[in-house]
Amino acid sequence: MAGEVELQEEGTRTLHLKMLRKQWQVVALQIIATLSLLWLFLQLGSTFGSCDPSHVTSEGGAIWCPALDHTMSLDLFQAILANEVPGYDLPLPDFFTGQGNEGPGRYYVPLLLCAVLTAGWVFLNLQAPRLRRKVMLGVLVGLILFLAGRMLIGWFFGMLFSWDLYWPISADGSRNHAQTLVYPLVLYTQIFIVAFYLTPVWTGLMGIWGLSKRMIGWSLGTTLVYLGLHALLSFEAVTVYFDMGLRQLPPQISDQMILGGLVSASIWPLLIMAMLMLIYSESGFAVIRHLEYAFRLPESCKKDPEYVRQFDNLLNNHLIHTVGVFLGVALCAMLALNFDDFLLGFVSIFGSSQ
Repeated sequence: MAGEVELQEEGTRTLHLKMLRKQWQVVALQIIATLSLLWLFLQLGSTFGSCDPSHVTSEGGAIWCPALDHTMSLDLFQAILANEVPGYDLPLPDFFTGQGNEGPGRYYVPLLLCAVLTAGWVFLNLQAPRLRRKVMLGVLVGLILFLAGRMLIGWFFGMLFSWDLYWPISADGSRNHAQTLVYPLVLYTQIFIVAFYLTPVWTGLMGIWGLSKRMIGWSLGTTLVYLGLHALLSFEAVTVYFDMGLRQLPPQISDQMILGGLVSASIWPLLIMAMLMLIYSESGFAVIRHLEYAFRLPESCKKDPEYVRQFDNLLNNHLIHTVGVFLGVALCAMLALNFDDFLLGFVSIFGSSQ
């Protein structure tokens, strides 16, 4: 009887990855990391997603600049194609790419598509290796056939019906089968532009839900690289000689203060981005770190109720620290940014008391 009770206790909760991935604390950390990543990208787009208002043509038209706005590059790509073919429209509709929208509306649908594709990628990675290889091979063959299939089929039947050998590129429209490559190439280019700008998002989502430190590192790295390039190209000493039209960040000192005078309104978005990046990286890496610890435990320990309770306490404490520590860090950062005024106010209080 005692043996039956012990077996029932062991079978209720274990530290196997298949069960841990469904545990609410692990899922909560992944959701926190996901929301932080999406909020971070939207905040980046709000702060760095527009050009300087003076960066326009003589007629008042907008000029391209390396801002964090994929719709700007898509508009430029469409304008280049329209110069060759008047009235040419890109294959993907504006609803999917966000073209024509202003503000955060440019990113909503692309972010949703990134989430859907990431979910499919994670689900595929949970399948057997043989099935994964078949699916990846099928997708690759499908992309190649969509690109060159029409050209090869048209070229083959063209030579068959004319009973003549010729190259698929010709000045004769009936023999110029290479023109069928234009549509898929434009479509692939359009997808590449959107994916390039959203690299921090889809790499981060794959890292969070696919348990990949490398992908999370790519997400953070690409974000930091863009922030560094933006700071360099928008620096006043650089724009004198090389102006790309990026909107310069407002100065740190501002008359408008928020949160009871703790931080200036111009610094608040930057502080939000810094905190979101910390929360995203810590939560994303924490999930992988804790699951790696559980994976390396001996099989007997994974079924031990004491180890299960310790693992639960570890996750619960991490969730509490995620909220408490980062709130404390944010408060300390605001006090540090406003340290001069805080110190003067502190001295004035004691000076008046004397």
